[in-house]
Amino acid sequence: MKILLIAGHGGSPYDSGAVGCGYTEAVETRRMATAVAPLLRNYGFEVVMYDQKNDAYKVLKNGGSLPLSGVGYVIELHLNAAANDPTGNGKTTGVEVLVHTGETGITVEQAICRRIAALGFTSRGVKRRGDLLVMNTVHRKGISHALIETCFVDDADDMKLYKAKFYAIAHAIADGVAEGFGKTVQKEDDEVVEKKTVCIDGKNYTCDVIEKSGYNYVQLADLAQAGYGVTYDANTKVPGIVAPQTRAAVSDADSEVQAAIDTLQAKCGLEEKTIAYLRQY
Repeated sequence: MKILLIAGHGGSPYDSGAVGCGYTEAVETRRMATAVAPLLRNYGFEVVMYDQKNDAYKVLKNGGSLPLSGVGYVIELHLNAAANDPTGNGKTTGVEVLVHTGETGITVEQAICRRIAALGFTSRGVKRRGDLLVMNTVHRKGISHALIETCFVDDADDMKLYKAKFYAIAHAIADGVAEGFGKTVQKEDDEVVEKKTVCIDGKNYTCDVIEKSGYNYVQLADLAQAGYGVTYDANTKVPGIVAPQTRAAVSDADSEVQAAIDTLQAKCGLEEKTIAYLRQY
């Protein structure tokens, strides 16, 4: 199935969409579309990304059209507004998914809404509308359309959760679409953590490796074995990695050579580039 993925607002002249809590709707819809597209492709969907330089609403308003040839489903991404809760009240206003009043089935949209809500957002459910230009245009072509109001941009609780769960939301959208169309969805707890030997700067170390979706991830703390400084800024909540003092990379098979290099550097204070030169010479 071909899916058209539209990021709401933007265009020229620029329409920011709703703004609140330091976020701009047009910016975030494009970030989310970019994150969702490859996840949908992983499920075997063909994804057409609507030109992010344009605003679909304005294009249609000015007599333009949408690239709907061969499209079987349209996802339009937005952020909601009008919660008027910039400081937070301890609860989210939540997620809702809009469909056309004439839409016969809402299985896909219910799955999307449920999966986003499972991340901690209040579920506002699936709602029907008949007054939205993009949705009406798509519906007239006989194509189902989901407008996802991910959360409220002017609710501090929503946006705190949105920031923390951004990629989880992208997965929830893709997983919801896949579930709704009858595909097998991988559970989050299917990720595997196991001890593996990892070569870091030419030396082998035993690390906790997270294997998920065909990729391997090494836990940052394990880099300390190789002399990397692993830090965490409590204010910005950003982890950091500080490279160790470099040394000549020698495989574990050359342990005697490495021991000699370490001794030479310690005794003579030779720089890395000098050691590298001597080894090549």
